[in-house]
Amino acid sequence: MPANVAVSATDEEIRALARRILDGPEYAEWRPSRWFADVMQWLAALADRSPALYWTLVAGLLLVTIALFVHVLWTVRVALRAAGTRPPESSAVSPRRFSQEAEALAAAGHFLEAARRLQLAVLDLLLRVRVLELGRSDANCELRARLRRAPLPDTERTELLALIDRFERAWFRDRDEDPALYTAWRTLHDRLGGLLRPA
Repeated sequence: MPANVAVSATDEEIRALARRILDGPEYAEWRPSRWFADVMQWLAALADRSPALYWTLVAGLLLVTIALFVHVLWTVRVALRAAGTRPPESSAVSPRRFSQEAEALAAAGHFLEAARRLQLAVLDLLLRVRVLELGRSDANCELRARLRRAPLPDTERTELLALIDRFERAWFRDRDEDPALYTAWRTLHDRLGGLLRPA
């Protein structure tokens, strides 16, 4: 055939050629999955052939979707409610335990560890009287933010936040066995104990 002779092809032949080319493996990632296309074609045909069956199927799928959505909401709600409750074992712990441990540690000269126990005793007291809500995974910045919003007298709130900062410097940086830090925590703990009464 001479090179300058044009070959004419029908539209259908061009479409068939394009389909063959696009069905090749090199274009696989650019076309939708075959099964999805087949399902969509089957559903379109079903709507024409049997409208009652089609709408029954659509209604069933809609009910399943609603049921899944309700289940997810219920699961999230239960998880959030569980996260906000105190662990059951904490109710069995004596509220005086941290304070007693702090006294024993201070008597042995371990003032930093004693201050840590008193910090835990103060937080335990605030949790018990429901002045503070705190989860196990809450970071220190979240603790500070909640303490700022807690219904505490201004003097005690300011002192508590300052003592937390002071304790963290001593614990993480200085490792200083400072009796004054322990004494400050003991004074605040005893004062809060007189102001706040567990329910």
